[in-house]
Amino acid sequence: MNTIKHILLTAAFAFLIAACDSGTEAVTPGDDTPPDETDTDEPVLDDETFLTDETGRVFSYVPSGDLLPASGPGHTDTTIYRSDINFPLEDAAFLNSQVYRYGGSQGSINGMDGGQCHTSNYDYPWQDTFCESRSRNQIMCPDGGHEGVDIRAASCIPDTSATHWAVAVEDGRIIAPSSSRYTVRLQSNDGTLYRYMHLKMDALAVTDGEFVIKGQRIGKVSNDFFNSAGDPVPTTYHLHFEMYQNYSPDEETDPVFDQVSPYMTLVNAYEKKLRGAE
Repeated sequence: MNTIKHILLTAAFAFLIAACDSGTEAVTPGDDTPPDETDTDEPVLDDETFLTDETGRVFSYVPSGDLLPASGPGHTDTTIYRSDINFPLEDAAFLNSQVYRYGGSQGSINGMDGGQCHTSNYDYPWQDTFCESRSRNQIMCPDGGHEGVDIRAASCIPDTSATHWAVAVEDGRIIAPSSSRYTVRLQSNDGTLYRYMHLKMDALAVTDGEFVIKGQRIGKVSNDFFNSAGDPVPTTYHLHFEMYQNYSPDEETDPVFDQVSPYMTLVNAYEKKLRGAE
């Protein structure tokens, strides 16, 4: 699904208008017809059934590269790099900013003062955070940016104490989690690399060099993190997820192995999950 059709039922009208007023426009699963960018005042109506999670909430998402205001330039990439992966969390999940929303250090920029368990952090629509402002360099974010996307679990762990599992997105080998204090890497048979960050590292369900199968549990969503000096600096409870592929912007440029945006790959995987097609 390289482009996205806006679809809306009457019951969801108020929800999507609120999303538009905030500077972003949510979209829901549909066919490959692009949205009509010349007339955004009237929502496009469609009788296709919405996809819902286990709690009955309607899944929707903001288009790739459309970040929160003042949170960074983003990077529009509608590529589904891996169409057959599992979604990396077992339960419902919410992609949105850990820095520029409630509970984040820059939440006040958008009037989102409050703790990480704010209810709006645990609801749709999803929002992309790839190339959100960070002091990190990589090919897709020439001005420096967030190298993956952030995924909140189904519930806020500080409030619920619930256990939420991260799972293998495909068959592969676990690479040296003991070499990092907050990262587990999974490499597929053809070389694609995934990085899972901020799991509970002292309670992983996998070991160095272990071969895992798609859907196998890797670890529990947590907030493990350390600064460059090696001191613990717990982050919000979430999974930071990265994806490395050979990438070249054009036929004349030699490919490099670097992070690519996993956003639409995860949208596709989540839609399959909600359809029971994983």
